[in-house]
Amino acid sequence: MIEQMNFSKLHLNEFLSYCGEISTYLKSIDKEGLQIVSAIDQFAARYEVAVEVSNRTRSSKFTDMLKAKDHRRDESYLAFRNLIEACSHRKNATTAEKAESLLRIIRSHGWSLQIESRADQSAKMASLIKELSSAENTSLIEQLSATDWYQDMVDDNAEYLKLQEDKTVAESSETEYDTLEVYKNLRVSCEQLFEAIEVLNRIAPNEKYDQMEAFINDCTQRYQTIVKTRTTKNENAKEEQTQEQEA
Repeated sequence: MIEQMNFSKLHLNEFLSYCGEISTYLKSIDKEGLQIVSAIDQFAARYEVAVEVSNRTRSSKFTDMLKAKDHRRDESYLAFRNLIEACSHRKNATTAEKAESLLRIIRSHGWSLQIESRADQSAKMASLIKELSSAENTSLIEQLSATDWYQDMVDDNAEYLKLQEDKTVAESSETEYDTLEVYKNLRVSCEQLFEAIEVLNRIAPNEKYDQMEAFINDCTQRYQTIVKTRTTKNENAKEEQTQEQEA
């Protein structure tokens, strides 16, 4: 007999963890000769979809990577800009004049473009790099020994844009899901699986079904304990808060 789990009491992460433990166990055991395989496969498939939806809901895997890439291109831009500015203060008038020529270009595209929104920064970086890539300007950059600094800025900006493109492609290829429906389907599939195990074990008793029931009951008891512990802790916290307000 499988103990009934009150799914409504579980937090989402607990619900997915509970289903995950059961799915992993049922997929790992020998099911030869049993009529439960299709129910297990359906449950496992719906569990995988629910995990995918949950991970997507929490945050995009690209978020932190894009932040890091954006910071890196900011740093490269500032390094190049500041180097050229430093050159404009050189004692050698010719060097200072060449640097000032490049600074006029940089200022025309936004001196502090690194603090712009990412979209605006990308647009301004594109126009800046396009102008600096002319033969005349690349020659000036080379004469100031700033080629490596300039190339870092170009490369780091390109890496950010490539990651942004990868994010867009990944999001466009994702299947759209009704989140609540996905979790509901997993719960229903779980309940149907439990019912199927019980019914089949009554019709054709088998030690393997007994083992399934025992494992599921162990999981249910452990997660019911988690719920009970959390509920007690919340009730105690509320009671303490009430006593403090009354004091």
